[in-house]
Order: sequence, then structure tokens, then C-alpha cells
Amino acid sequence: MTLISNINNIGNYTNNSINNNINSDKTNKIDKISLKIEPLQLRVARRDPSFAERLNTAVKDVNSKQNLADEATQGVMRDEVGIHEGMLAIGKADTSLRLLMQVKSKAMEAYKEIINMQL
Repeated sequence: MTLISNINNIGNYTNNSINNNINSDKTNKIDKISLKIEPLQLRVARRDPSFAERLNTAVKDVNSKQNLADEATQGVMRDEVGIHEGMLAIGKADTSLRLLMQVKSKAMEAYKEIINMQL
């Protein structure tokens, strides 16, 4: 009998915590909605820079892979690096550049779609 009451207590606790989380999420969303227009500088300061940082990191990563591929090519020509290692470096650089170009294309498509939206 105590096992059943403990299970019921756990269920009640879980339901109460879920309801509390849902209610707090609703109040947080309501607090964030504002009819006032913020100045651009405040919006820029408040925004999440993670997308810009991720994009910047991706560009730097592609650049470093391109540099490694160039060094590997030079190493193959000087017979310091094997042909397989050189081709592997070039393949990694090519793949990362193609991926970055696809991300850029998708971002530009999304931007154009947003610009063409009617309010």
C-alpha cells in the first residue's frame, strides 16, 4: 500500500512541477512582449550574438583548412608530404568550403523570403 501511495505522490509532484513550469514559461513570454519600439542600439546590444559568432568561427575554420591544403600541396611538390595526405587535406578543405557556401545560399534565400513578406 505504501508503494502505491509513493507512486501517487511522485505523479502529483511531477504534475505540479510541470504545471508550474508551464505557467512560468507563459509569464516569461508575456513579460517579453512589448508594444514599445526599442531603439536600434538597445536591440543590437540585447540580441544573441551566437549566430554571428558561429558564422565567424565557420569562416575561420574554412580559411584554416584552405591554408592547410595549400601547405599540403606545397609539401607534396617538395616531396615532404605523401600524396594521400595532401589529397586528404585538399578534400577536407573542399568539403568545408562547399558546406559554407550551402549555408550562405540558404541564409540568402531566407533573407530574400523575409524581405518579400507582406505585412
